[in-house]
Amino acid sequence: MLLLSAASAQDTGLYAPAPPANSAFVRVVNAPEATLGTKAVKGEAGKVSAYVVVPQGNVTAKIGSATANLKVEAGKFYTAGVSGGKVVLLTDQGADNRAKAVLTVYNLSKNASIDLKTADGKTTVITGVKPGSSGSRAVNGITVDLSAFAGPKVVGTVSGVKLERGSGYALVVSDTGMTVTQSSTKTN
Repeated sequence: MLLLSAASAQDTGLYAPAPPANSAFVRVVNAPEATLGTKAVKGEAGKVSAYVVVPQGNVTAKIGSATANLKVEAGKFYTAGVSGGKVVLLTDQGADNRAKAVLTVYNLSKNASIDLKTADGKTTVITGVKPGSSGSRAVNGITVDLSAFAGPKVVGTVSGVKLERGSGYALVVSDTGMTVTQSSTKTN
């Protein structure tokens, strides 16, 4: 019994404590500086930050100069960003099938609709993503060049994206192009 207690005590330092049961998970996109409630969030321009654990209910988000009160539910994952000068909250799709990679396109541009296709334009992956919204799709693991199209016009390309099964990828389309970030359930 004493051996089991010693082993249990050693495990305590191995794992981060589990978030409270009423927690939601929120990250920010395309925001080098932001706050969620009282927590400062740092991310790279054009990319997504790590998820921040927040209590369910209302949380104040300040992203750049835009501020909003967001309502989040326990156990759900969200991405907050700015579109048209306003904070938008998007619900993220989880990776339910570990044999697939999940691609999520966030349209933070002024384009009326974004389609994600292979760079040659021959294969459509996600269609009709309106400004301030997102679209997701599970795909097979592959290395691929992807482009965001606004009608026939290419508005951004990412090359050599290695899509790994069981992973998620955030593709952020802004007025300056498209970036990709391999998503993680890592939290801050």
